[in-house]
Amino acid sequence: MEMAKSDRFIKSMTECDPADRKWIFGNETDDPLRYAFDAKRVVHPGVKGEMLPKEKWESTWKMLTGKPGKGGKRAAYVHIPFCSAKCLYCGFFQNLTDRELEDAYIDRLVEELRRDSQEPFVASHPFHAVYLGGGTPSSLSERNIERLLRAINEFLPLANDCEFTFEARIHHFNDAKVQACIGGGINRFSLGVQSFNTRVRQSLGRREPGEKVIERLHAIHRHDQAAVVIDLMYGLPLQSMEVWEEDVRTLIRCGIDGGDLYQLNVYNDSKLNDAISRGSLPPAAKTAEQALMFRRGLELMQESRLRRLSICHWSSGTRERNLYNSLSKSGSATVPFGSGAGGKIDGYTMFVDKDIKSYLQRIDKREKPLMFVMSPREGYALYNDIIAQLERGHLNLLWMKAGYGTDVEETFSPLFGEWARKGLVEMNGDYMDLTVAGQFWYVNLTQAILDGLVLLREGGKHSLTVRSIAAQG
Repeated sequence: MEMAKSDRFIKSMTECDPADRKWIFGNETDDPLRYAFDAKRVVHPGVKGEMLPKEKWESTWKMLTGKPGKGGKRAAYVHIPFCSAKCLYCGFFQNLTDRELEDAYIDRLVEELRRDSQEPFVASHPFHAVYLGGGTPSSLSERNIERLLRAINEFLPLANDCEFTFEARIHHFNDAKVQACIGGGINRFSLGVQSFNTRVRQSLGRREPGEKVIERLHAIHRHDQAAVVIDLMYGLPLQSMEVWEEDVRTLIRCGIDGGDLYQLNVYNDSKLNDAISRGSLPPAAKTAEQALMFRRGLELMQESRLRRLSICHWSSGTRERNLYNSLSKSGSATVPFGSGAGGKIDGYTMFVDKDIKSYLQRIDKREKPLMFVMSPREGYALYNDIIAQLERGHLNLLWMKAGYGTDVEETFSPLFGEWARKGLVEMNGDYMDLTVAGQFWYVNLTQAILDGLVLLREGGKHSLTVRSIAAQG
């Protein structure tokens, strides 16, 4: 008789390294919020496909875009690889702002949009979300903002209710640029505030004092033409629990449309880690301290009755939908444009050349300047659905079985039972709900389920690539 999947899972866990088992089942602790795991395993949970050889990148792109799309909501991501300065904590910096290089880049980006718009996949049905990220899109000149937005409207079929997002920094997002965005169809502004505390902000390279940030948020919001949302980080150097509480309360008092509460990751090769190592900045909060800040932020947002859209994201009304993030987390088609842009089509993952000079040259050669393409892993739709649901704090077990023929509850009953005993989840009928501790550690829980499904689907000895994603531990 074939071994039950739950027995197969337990057998595989028995055979794997004890250190790996701890990353799946968690630690024995009376304080799961702070100590359920030793560290966060990944920034974003997922299952990687197979890297395709370079000679297949262009043909794979043509294969994917040379046929009409299957319908359903989809997105476009447009990358602006310029910043006026590099923030200490940032892991996404590419190029300092250079007006001559910027003009050349927008020329090629418009050409990339024009060429790709002729592909059946791009032209076949509407885009429901367009996201201009970076880098810092607001570092562009007013003229180049207008040029780029005009090209997006001309070349991409946008749904009537398309969420059209523009990332910005307060420092250079003046009224002329705001008006250029609104005139070009932008209906959502995402601003990286990180903290309202002037001392904390300036220690990280953010120039404006907190009072100026609040003033500009109110000014942008008064246009009443777009959702205004911000990012806040917890665990920053110099940011005590009291400072964090005031950051969250200020977000709530501002009356803008929503915000994200993000955990700081101090990457080993970052300027922030260098500054802490040299002693020019005090250490960032350890993971256990960040867990308490996560819980306190959650409490304050719940007390304010803001609407929770995901574990990290909140809305104060009906205007903010967080659609692009929801689509990208669920694995929906996302078409990439611009140097450093990432996307997904039919489970294939691709990135556009990060080297801006190479990008310019390859556009001139009429290439789609891809940096790599990965083929999909078998079962990628199931994996994406699990990621998207747990991002919202639960897993619909009945839906998993009905939609994919996979009885996740039966397969992982030993694991889910352990997580429930350890205070990470609650089993409520057809749902597995994450507790507050489970929400803080959701990337670890999600990755554990994905690892288990890959193991059961593909067989072989179980192994984990386990690393702490941040230097602070």
